[in-house]
Amino acid sequence: STSSLVAGTFFLVLAVKRDAYMITFFFGSIMNAIASKILKRVLNQDRPAELDQETDIKIKPDDKGMPSSHATSLGFICTFTALGLPYLTIPLLLYVITSLYYRVKINLHTKEQVYVGLVLGTTNGLLWNSLTVGSCIFLPSINLVDIVNETVLPKNGVLPVQYLFIPALVGLAIVGSFERRIKRWVGTKDKEK
Repeated sequence: STSSLVAGTFFLVLAVKRDAYMITFFFGSIMNAIASKILKRVLNQDRPAELDQETDIKIKPDDKGMPSSHATSLGFICTFTALGLPYLTIPLLLYVITSLYYRVKINLHTKEQVYVGLVLGTTNGLLWNSLTVGSCIFLPSINLVDIVNETVLPKNGVLPVQYLFIPALVGLAIVGSFERRIKRWVGTKDKEK
């Protein structure tokens, strides 16, 4: 699934790099996902009614549809990555467009739910990147990379490998599809009793 591919790739890069920039990127991504979940509950808009008739989807989401969490996450990750690695912009855009088009095509979301998620994630990505590198016009004295280097990382500037379980657990707890699978599994166990 898209979320597993994105989360796995993200964690793999974090595991390899383990520097202040990647830790800040990871934390921003988690904050972006939380903002999406909160907004989803506040807006309380259902997914498309056609989703119920969809037979190709094995595990249908039971949460609300606005904004699309996938669009929010992809908007954030694509924007943040493209700002740091501009040569990846075109491949990332192609992936985002293809993935989000597919989600609308199979009735997981309406176009509006995807648009709102994409705008939210892109805006968060722009803001978080500016805070990460110290270029935010609203808070010019904040440079998250410097803060992480000074307060979190050891002197060598690399997160010790044994601490990777922390972002792994946080990521698993926040990623929606994992959360839904656990909720279903617990629900199934309750029904069996």
